Amino acid sequence: MRIFLFVGTIDALMSIIGYMYYRHNLPFGRTLAFGLLYLFMALGTAISVMLPQGTPHFLLKLTAWIEGLWIAFCYYTLLLAILHLLCWLISKIGNWHLPSAKISIIGLAFICCFITWGSYRAFHPTVRTESLVTEKLPHNTHYRIVFLTDLHLGRILGHNYAERLAARVNAQSPDFVVVSGDMLDERIFYVEEEDTLAALAQIKAPVYMAFGNHDYLDEPLRWQQMLTEKGFHILRNNDTIIDSKIKITGIDDYSKNRTNDQLIRLADKNKEYYSILLDHQPRRMDAAADAGYDLYLAGHTHTGQLFPNRLVTKKMYKLDYGRTDFGNLTAITNNGYGFWGPPVRTEIAPEMVLLELHGK
Repeated sequence: MRIFLFVGTIDALMSIIGYMYYRHNLPFGRTLAFGLLYLFMALGTAISVMLPQGTPHFLLKLTAWIEGLWIAFCYYTLLLAILHLLCWLISKIGNWHLPSAKISIIGLAFICCFITWGSYRAFHPTVRTESLVTEKLPHNTHYRIVFLTDLHLGRILGHNYAERLAARVNAQSPDFVVVSGDMLDERIFYVEEEDTLAALAQIKAPVYMAFGNHDYLDEPLRWQQMLTEKGFHILRNNDTIIDSKIKITGIDDYSKNRTNDQLIRLADKNKEYYSILLDHQPRRMDAAADAGYDLYLAGHTHTGQLFPNRLVTKKMYKLDYGRTDFGNLTAITNNGYGFWGPPVRTEIAPEMVLLELHGK
């Protein structure tokens, strides 16, 4: 509930600032029609998160789209207003006329086009391939592993989305699939409404999953049971062995346990196997390297999702995206296959990662 209140408060503040900006700079911003439209969109975001279970499904999806697109619109309007203010200050210093109405109209048009492009991009993930070589596996051993994270199944990303994802995973012919959390977005009943997990269960390879912060938002034990019933292997501070060669360990999200106790406790057999650690937030790479893990897989960052937010995620995490070695450990942070909030990706495109693991 706290996260919804926080997001709602921020959204309300951005909506008010945006309305004042357009009202001040655009002739049609002072019309009744514009005010009513703006109020409808702003209230739509508030209503969206309060709709109870049993609300018609089309209404759940419609309000989720309105909420998400409106958040993106208000965010970029805020950036436009800040940029406009800087231009105004410079114009005062230089004593030259600033065409405020033109700047606002051009900015508004650009925002609409940019969000439209970002929304298209959000539903067209890419496939990134990473090759890994290890002496812990016999020569000519080869595993194809699909690495997913941040699916955010919910109101917008439902059954059809999961069905397409399953088909795309199967097309990679993986030996197994790993998921580093945030399969759920908000509430479980959104997933139940469309039977989304049944579509995702069409993945033919075994699926091993750790929990992310969103997987704890709504009855995590019941969510874990639902996943287990569909055949997914949930790793919450435990591990599993594959073919007597590979050990996969999953630990609870950093939001639930900020210590390194669990990854250290589960590291006693790391020397015997090629050891993979699933950790939702990319915060414990150094500890994983010290504990003797070979591969560290994380997600969570979305690289900020909306440009220019990667400027923030780069400062927050040692590896907000991509691949880096920490001693003998290879760490890979996945940009995420889905999205949170706005159905818009204007930073790096969403992705699944195909890991080609070879014995040396």
